[in-house]
Amino acid sequence: MFNRFFNIFIPIMISLIILLTAVEIIAFNISHYKNSFKKQNITEITGMDMENLKATMEDLLHYLKDDTELLDTKAVVKGELREVYSQREKLHMLDVKNLFLKGRGLRRAFILLLILSMIYIIRNNPNWIRSIAKGLKVNAYVNWMILFLFILMVAIDFHRYFTYFHYLFFTNDLWLLDPSRDILIQMLPEAFFLETAVKIMVLYIGIITLLGVGGYYLNKKTA
Repeated sequence: MFNRFFNIFIPIMISLIILLTAVEIIAFNISHYKNSFKKQNITEITGMDMENLKATMEDLLHYLKDDTELLDTKAVVKGELREVYSQREKLHMLDVKNLFLKGRGLRRAFILLLILSMIYIIRNNPNWIRSIAKGLKVNAYVNWMILFLFILMVAIDFHRYFTYFHYLFFTNDLWLLDPSRDILIQMLPEAFFLETAVKIMVLYIGIITLLGVGGYYLNKKTA
């Protein structure tokens, strides 16, 4: 019974580790933001040139990584050197930063649990390679179903589910910003988050699929 439980538990933990890693890879890739700025014409919307946008975004990413304590970025906006973010934007980014830090902590906990679980499986199940391989194969099928649901949600109404995401992960309404004056929402409009979600899902499913294919052939080989 325990072996069966761990055979399911390990692929799930691997999936969660990969998902959290995919989020960090995309979320902290400055090229992703620069490409979005060009595509969405953010220089015109914000009144900031590309150099100021890049510097502002790099400051924000350092803050979210917890490399800096304060978010006090200054940049040239519409020809005037000013502080970029309002107090409301700063408070929202503090919430976002805490969310990233919790995600990082969860990933570390999952990695530790994965190592301990693998040790248990190896010591107690002589066919552990076949069992894990089968779990990875089944997990890939399940994740492809999740991908189908994700595509369906995006196609139906991304805005609605993006709003649900905020209600789920934030306990306040600080994320409701004004596009006419708040630089943060001007730099990162909803279209940016749609593209980000797609990139994260593609990276995540790509890695899960590779593991699933590996699990399929390994399961066949050890049958």
